[in-house]
Amino acid sequence: MDIKKRAFKLAMPVMLSYLFMSLAYGLMMQQAHLAWYYSILASLLIYTGAFQYVLVGLITASTPIMTILITALFMNARLFFYGPTFAKLFKTSKHYLYLIHSFTDETYGIDLKISDSKQEKQVDMMYYVALFSQTSWLVGTLLGATIGTILPLQLKGVEFCMTAMFITIVIDQWESHDKHFPTIMSAVVAIVLLGLLGGGQFMLPSLLVSTLLLVIYDWRMKDE
Repeated sequence: MDIKKRAFKLAMPVMLSYLFMSLAYGLMMQQAHLAWYYSILASLLIYTGAFQYVLVGLITASTPIMTILITALFMNARLFFYGPTFAKLFKTSKHYLYLIHSFTDETYGIDLKISDSKQEKQVDMMYYVALFSQTSWLVGTLLGATIGTILPLQLKGVEFCMTAMFITIVIDQWESHDKHFPTIMSAVVAIVLLGLLGGGQFMLPSLLVSTLLLVIYDWRMKDE
């Protein structure tokens, strides 16, 4: 099968999810009375799903730019932990900069599956997965912005679609691997720190603690 077709098949679940999530995002931007091209520019240049949702409220509240930048940094800090996994592989591609820019939670999950498959031209497939995924996000954004100018829709609870996608990725990873300790351990850490720190503060500490425990776990497994 052609590499583009294989990448398209792998990216299909993400593309469908992105289509609906970005459509909702485009609608939210229109409801905030922001021009449609701002939606497109954000999806093209920023391209961080969860933060783009938050950004709508920050812009409409006239939030200072420094506050927006700090919020973006903390909301996307998890990517500092994902990135090293594929840093060396991405550097072998002429699409290196785009692979970094388009690296998301969802493409990370697919990239893990690609790397586990041991097939040839892995980095090329990762590139097409990223390209197809962002294209879907852009199409959905444009559709949402267009529909929002025509139909006065009210969106409540639409942000849960992002949570639903994360759950889907976890289930897929669970089914793809025999060892479930990393998933269970990370979930326990997240739940404990959520209870201790609250919803607005637990994510970064959870990633730090989970990463440390996973490094120790990996080190112990190699010694056995």
